[in-house]
Amino acid sequence: MKRHLYMLVLFLVAFKFGFATSLMQQLEQERIQLVDRVSPAVATIFTIREVKVVNPFAGSPFGEFFGIPNVPEFKERQEGLGSGFIVKVDDKKKLVYLLTNNHVVENAQNIKVQFKNGIVLDGKIIGTDKLSDIAVVAVPFKEGIQEYAKKHKLKLGDSDSLKPGMTVIAIGSPLGLTGTVTMGIISALDRSLPGHPGEGFIQTDAAINPGNSGGPLINLQGEVVGINTAIIAGAQGLGFAVPVSQAKWVMEQILKYGKVKRSKIGVIIQPLTPELAKHFGVKKGVLVSQVVKDGPAAKAGIKSGDIIIAVNDKPVSKISQLQKYVMRNPPGTKLKITVIRNGQKKDIYVITTSWDGEEVTPASMQDMEAKYGIIVKDITPELVERYRIPKVPYGVFVLGVKYGSIAEEAGIRSGDVILTINRKPVRSAKDFWKAIKKAEKKNEDSVLLFIQRGNSQIYTVLPIIKTEKK
Repeated sequence: MKRHLYMLVLFLVAFKFGFATSLMQQLEQERIQLVDRVSPAVATIFTIREVKVVNPFAGSPFGEFFGIPNVPEFKERQEGLGSGFIVKVDDKKKLVYLLTNNHVVENAQNIKVQFKNGIVLDGKIIGTDKLSDIAVVAVPFKEGIQEYAKKHKLKLGDSDSLKPGMTVIAIGSPLGLTGTVTMGIISALDRSLPGHPGEGFIQTDAAINPGNSGGPLINLQGEVVGINTAIIAGAQGLGFAVPVSQAKWVMEQILKYGKVKRSKIGVIIQPLTPELAKHFGVKKGVLVSQVVKDGPAAKAGIKSGDIIIAVNDKPVSKISQLQKYVMRNPPGTKLKITVIRNGQKKDIYVITTSWDGEEVTPASMQDMEAKYGIIVKDITPELVERYRIPKVPYGVFVLGVKYGSIAEEAGIRSGDVILTINRKPVRSAKDFWKAIKKAEKKNEDSVLLFIQRGNSQIYTVLPIIKTEKK
């Protein structure tokens, strides 16, 4: 009896182990088939761009010794690479379209697209969008690429249905290693990155490295759910991707208009903290702290102190949601904005206007403050009295500088008054950050600051931070 029981136990263990092994092998085989089906759509994008280089040896005999021309600055050829993937074939225009990142092809004078089957074709930028970091690139019908593309183009999925913990696969050309595949999970959703207001990014722990940019993030059904775009320098397992639902909308705008048309309604908003929520008697929403004079919201009747809880019946609980629901519309769109005012729900219809991309909101200012490690404030009578600020015709007061930040390294101190940026007067904190964002957009290396420090005035240079994207 004992012998039979022992044999039964051995049989059950062997069966269980064999079943588990078989299941693992089946899952592995399905993953292999998935990658084999998807990877032919992923291409490597090579770029050449010319960048201005300041000559440190200008006017010095050392430059001639090293073969550097004796000029203040010169242009240097810079090579780059990234990834992209096939999304559409246009038989009328005889073009194959690929999605990639804006920063992969931005300012590129020459683009080459190399497909997995070995075909290399000249790429053409159809349109770019810096805010979402999306670009559409096309290659012409040559060498049979149209048939290859029709067979291998990828299906764009639905990133709005993603949940943390879902398995995802990243494919691209990190460090030039074409066809590299990494796997991980969705770590979080709706992450904010500096310089991208209203764009909530997917966070993943799938390994992303330089060259992965523009490559697809795939779910287990082989659908694209994101476009790999950035990592945080020095961190591990922290990669970010543009949600494909956002990328689809941007692509449609580019193919229709050649650019992306976004909207705004003219409100300055702030998060609804638990204390504010209790005071206003609401649970969710965002608080309107200011309404722009003569803007769409003001004309429609939205007031400071209103709590926005929905846009076209879509619930709003975060600033990024409101920005997304408003911005993702062409100017002139009629939106139903639901607010709570004095405890009463009210629907207000607002006709949007064009978002110029230079707007500085409190949320974006906070991002910039964290990025540069400096807090600047408008000069008010209260600040003048509290900090004994010297009398100045204009400027912004430096309330704080973070230790080890780029602002501190530039020599800026708490208590300074920044008078000008690039010799132009600064009259508000919004003006200050608008000038910094403008310098970022122009890809400048630094800005010149003129500072009042006590009874003295000094110049210093603040380097412009370029967001590290991979």
